[in-house]
Amino acid sequence: MGLEGIKVLIVEDDPVFRQLVGDYCRQQGMSVDEAEDGQVGLERFELQRPDLMLVDLCMPRMGGQELLGEISKLGPEVPSIVITANKAMSDVVDALRHGAWDYLMKPLTDLRILHNAMSDCLRESGGIEPNTSIPQPALKANDSLSLNDNYDALRNDPHTAQLVQAQLFPVPELHGARCHFGYSLYKTEPVSDRLCDGFEADAEHFCVYLAKISPQSTANAFVSVLIRSFFNQKLKRYRQGGSSAIIEPYAMLGYLNEQLVKSGLNCAIEIVYVVLEQRSRRVSMARYGSQIKAYLRSNDTLSPLLIADCKPLGSHSDNKPVSHFRNLEASQALTLLEGDDTARNELVSNRFSGVNQAQFGGAALQLRV
Repeated sequence: MGLEGIKVLIVEDDPVFRQLVGDYCRQQGMSVDEAEDGQVGLERFELQRPDLMLVDLCMPRMGGQELLGEISKLGPEVPSIVITANKAMSDVVDALRHGAWDYLMKPLTDLRILHNAMSDCLRESGGIEPNTSIPQPALKANDSLSLNDNYDALRNDPHTAQLVQAQLFPVPELHGARCHFGYSLYKTEPVSDRLCDGFEADAEHFCVYLAKISPQSTANAFVSVLIRSFFNQKLKRYRQGGSSAIIEPYAMLGYLNEQLVKSGLNCAIEIVYVVLEQRSRRVSMARYGSQIKAYLRSNDTLSPLLIADCKPLGSHSDNKPVSHFRNLEASQALTLLEGDDTARNELVSNRFSGVNQAQFGGAALQLRV
């Protein structure tokens, strides 16, 4: 079936671009509705309830950010793709926070890129079957996600890159229903090559990850945005009753690896992703790479967990993560350590300071039941 019969709503104030995208979607057998601004788009959404939204950010009357916020309340299960010429990465981050599932930058040099993005979003939302094959010509390697403009913009603008990335870090300590999360992270450059997060997928599952990106670059801010958006997509799908990958570390990291390889960014990422079942205290984790170490902590004693090494994430599409499972005892903690001992020393002293600038880089993350 592919994209045939899928109802798409295109909200775009540029009539030429709107016609171009609409004609392409019709060629794919899609049912197309159009709106020239966010207010009309909201009205069309309520009347037609499409399967997919394509949204510009800068429009009269109601802009794309406000529209996405309204759509996330009315129909959070409907995937939306932002297509914009706005190169401000802070706006892209806001769009992802407001519910956008993906984004593409104008000009779209190859509309097959749009085809890829629509297919991926619809698979995630359940609009098409997960294993549906949708034939199309091969994409050029450097056009796989149409990311080059944003990538170069952040690489050449350290200040903006630092501000964008700073929005992605969690507060130093968080409490789940039955657990406590805390971290300290030390970066040697304004843009960190380390990234972490902690969040509740639901009342039963608390999720954390620690990642280190190579090579060091201001463009790591963009890689950080990508990683967060991929996690957000799976988290949203899980909360809507769809994919359970967000609570399955092996599946989640495998998906992340596939997406990073497709992006063509040529970065290598060390990462450990952990999911805690809070009621049973069962821990599932998966890892790419070898530099991030996992430990069990009882009082001040750290006992290393023996987890096999593998190649970093993003190196090859066939590269698979390694997994580990165990149950935590009451008051026991799982810790992730990487780099300089400063963050480790804070953890042992039960202090968590969040993100810091330092001469040597490192990170410590703890999840305690």
